[in-house]
Amino acid sequence: MGNWKYVEASQSYISGWIAGLVNVLSTFPINKVIFRQQINSFRFYVALRQVHKEGWHLLYRGVALPLCQKSVQVGLMYGLYETFYKNLPATKSDQRRIIYAASLTGVCEGLVATPFERGQSLLQTPAFHGKIKNTLDLRHHITSIRQWYRGFSAILIRNVSTNCMFFLFRNPLRDSLPTPQSYMGTIGVNFVSGACLGGANSTIIYPVNVVKSYQQKQISESQESFMTSFKKVLKERDYKIRKLYYGVQLNFSRAIISWGVINATYEFCMYSTNQMKYFYHHPS
Repeated sequence: MGNWKYVEASQSYISGWIAGLVNVLSTFPINKVIFRQQINSFRFYVALRQVHKEGWHLLYRGVALPLCQKSVQVGLMYGLYETFYKNLPATKSDQRRIIYAASLTGVCEGLVATPFERGQSLLQTPAFHGKIKNTLDLRHHITSIRQWYRGFSAILIRNVSTNCMFFLFRNPLRDSLPTPQSYMGTIGVNFVSGACLGGANSTIIYPVNVVKSYQQKQISESQESFMTSFKKVLKERDYKIRKLYYGVQLNFSRAIISWGVINATYEFCMYSTNQMKYFYHHPS
């Protein structure tokens, strides 16, 4: 019985962690092309040719950090949200409680994820291919906590806003879809609801990620505010808002796949754990 109490307490964390692993392994190459578009203002085919020219041996260069970061981040997103939601005092409006829980989760995610995203950005930047050998070599180039947390403000804006939208609309959107008649149908509904929310969130918040990539691709002790970096990025792109959205089409496609996979995998893991728990408590 004691073992199942531990499983119940960590169920959402473990399910989220597994969902993050599956997601990164399936979408990392797409994300690399998007990153090149963000930092260089490349068209899709230019960024794709650059990645292709570098060769297959560099395709998954830097995957260790996002693999750790995304699995931990998704595990924390689902797990901390459930923890905060259950422990926050009840409010007149359930939406307000959801926003509080989602916002607190976004802050905690940012504190954990920013160093991982910082390292990933440097490893994916072509200018550092000859200077930074691998993930372990990052410690010789990023030598202070201040440098590791470069871009934290952008990540905080992104995490809090997207978490609130995701958890506010996840259940209503799923309930608005046709009622599934089989378990595979349930997986499909979870995929579609996650994909729709992920695609919408990633598109709305895309310029914030562009600024974050701009901040994190540099090695410097100096820190800039989010608005200062935003103005510089806008100036580099001739003050044209549409240029802030270079890569958004591929990012939208990646987000649909990514969040569909994440949400469906998470719900599958939660269902499987609940089934095992049921058979444990009701042996035949």
